[in-house]
Amino acid sequence: MEGGVTSVLRWVVKVTEGAAAVLIGFIVCCNAAQIFCRYVLLDPISWTDEAMRYAMVWVAFLAGSALVFRQEHMALNVFDTIKSKAVVWLLKTFVLVSIFGFALLLIIYGWPLAIRNIKQFSPSSQVPLVWAYLAVPVGGVLMAVYAVWLLIFPKSAPVIEDDVESFHP
Repeated sequence: MEGGVTSVLRWVVKVTEGAAAVLIGFIVCCNAAQIFCRYVLLDPISWTDEAMRYAMVWVAFLAGSALVFRQEHMALNVFDTIKSKAVVWLLKTFVLVSIFGFALLLIIYGWPLAIRNIKQFSPSSQVPLVWAYLAVPVGGVLMAVYAVWLLIFPKSAPVIEDDVESFHP
């Protein structure tokens, strides 16, 4: 069971990282278009600032959840220099429980916030604000699942094959 679930979680991490990368590309394109239209055409685009802001919220929660699963979150890497395995285990467990608690808060408070904004639209782009606010509980669910999995199966901490290090010649 552990191997199958770990494989599914790795796939979800890759999908969320891919989505975050696409959103970053979208942000860069929006920013370039805004600069071009504002300073060359002298006719700025009204919706790009909002679109970039909402996309950045999604990037933060999607990429942040992937960091939890990869154990690349800054709080988890701080313990790499400690020699005592018991102390490292205790501190990493504390951090993962804290991440889980924070993720629960994101879910508990983020979901009602998203639902309250279901009928509200952004001023310029007219995007339903529920889509921007849904990033909070979705990121919370991902972080909670990853933290629980790493608490139950600490040895399944992933070494994802397509890390940057694997691209070195």
